Amino acid sequence: MNKYLILFLFFTSSLFAQLAPNKYWIQFKDKNQTSYSLDKPEAYLSQRAIERRKRYGITIDSLDLPVNLAYIDSVKNKGAYILNTSKWFNGVCIYSENTSVLSAIKKLPFVDTLVYYTDNNLIAVPYNISSGIASLEGKSENYGDAWSQIHIHNGEVLHENNYMGQGMYIAVLDAGFLNADKIDVLSNLFNDNRIIGTWDFVDGDTNVYEDHYHGAAVLSTMAAYEKTKMIGTAPLAHYLLLRTEDAASEHKIEEFNWIAAVEYADSIGVDLINTSLGYTQYQAPSLSYHYSNMNGNTAPITIGATIAAKKGMLLVNSAGNEGNKSWKYISAPADAKNILTVGAVDKYGHYAYFSSIGPTFDGRIKPDVCAVGLESTIATDDNISTGSGTSFSSPIMAGLVSCLWQADLSKTNLEIISLIQRHSSQYDNPDYQLGYGIPNFSTALAELQSDIHYKKQKKEALISVYPTLFNTRLTIRFFSVETQEIQVSILDEKGSLCKNFTINIFAQKINIINLKNIQSLPSGTYFLKVISKQNVFVSKILKRK
Repeated sequence: MNKYLILFLFFTSSLFAQLAPNKYWIQFKDKNQTSYSLDKPEAYLSQRAIERRKRYGITIDSLDLPVNLAYIDSVKNKGAYILNTSKWFNGVCIYSENTSVLSAIKKLPFVDTLVYYTDNNLIAVPYNISSGIASLEGKSENYGDAWSQIHIHNGEVLHENNYMGQGMYIAVLDAGFLNADKIDVLSNLFNDNRIIGTWDFVDGDTNVYEDHYHGAAVLSTMAAYEKTKMIGTAPLAHYLLLRTEDAASEHKIEEFNWIAAVEYADSIGVDLINTSLGYTQYQAPSLSYHYSNMNGNTAPITIGATIAAKKGMLLVNSAGNEGNKSWKYISAPADAKNILTVGAVDKYGHYAYFSSIGPTFDGRIKPDVCAVGLESTIATDDNISTGSGTSFSSPIMAGLVSCLWQADLSKTNLEIISLIQRHSSQYDNPDYQLGYGIPNFSTALAELQSDIHYKKQKKEALISVYPTLFNTRLTIRFFSVETQEIQVSILDEKGSLCKNFTINIFAQKINIINLKNIQSLPSGTYFLKVISKQNVFVSKILKRK
């Protein structure tokens, strides 16, 4: 069971990782002689978690096995208090004020050598909350003041099609959910018993409603449901509320709290995770992250996020609020691969000055997409107010993503992320402020529904085109029951031919066709025409100025 070395490239040769005063990380060498078996995953994974793995062809492996209980007991018997465990990283966080206890643990044969951290701390993505009722133009009576942050994505189309998060499990990892169980617009969430669990990884208990209010504000953007007052982006989803950050102190242990929480969410069978936190600077300058560390494989929390994505969950993370500061770049785990990193815009779609930018140090586009994070509509009590930060653009996006995924759970997390990206406003010309831009969930749902329709009918060719607002390229998805040659034409408003392509299509597969060298077309309205043996497809498209 020695598959863990790849996870620990960030460890050096010291003995204990001190994550906070008297708190340490102990890493084990292996999971040998564990009482758990890969053949009996029901002992450590819920049926829902097992089904997720089966649905997406994910193998249950040694990372899924819990930490060896005998190892944990041995550490405990030396006098240490166990705070949290991590099966993915194969270790435990402990508390001890006694150096002799640490010395005794060091001598245990299954304890590995570890990097030493001093009293360093994280800086979480900040936020600003202003009191009073938000005043937004063009609001819908049903959604109240939350209309703008949903309508900018055509997210109401998801709800009109009865995709409101039913049956979806969303984990929210934050600093606390102060009085969330008493907020009016969240009352349906609690009355319907859609809280699937709570755990405080800081204090080690189930009460997450007595700490910080940031998580309650984040939750409200998704789960609120009171017509004419506020409706969130996934108002009928189920939620797992997990506290991982101690807002009163800022220590490295929050990264490991987060890892333990994500593992817990995975074991329950959660579909999506929202994290409105980011990690960059630490008290000890020598231990702070540098931009070069934002490469997708350095920060423990980033590595944990990457593993979570491989387990089939879809992680949505705030990009950070450093855009107008000296750091300016995204934070960890926003640099992780195969997660959806969300930047912030205002209600009109303009870049929010504070939103952290990309790329990752290794050159990947980040953020992936953007949502409203400047004067977002939130609730921290019975009044509707506004808050600013990618802390809020991230959950707004997470809720919409859950509703989209609900429409077709046969799609993998990576397929859903790709779908969202290609239906975003800057898909053909992404940048490092907005990434692929502002997603259009109406057109994304239309493509998803066309896929579903084809699976049911298995008769006609499946055709879709994106983005409808293009610049340098257009992409066509074409599924055909037979190999054939198709004609693709671009016509102007008068019907005159501007471009013409002859393309070979292969049977029983989704053909991805990229139309290039079209940037010479003047800006304006065009029609894309596809002629196949089965039908004629015409779509209105717009060339950017």
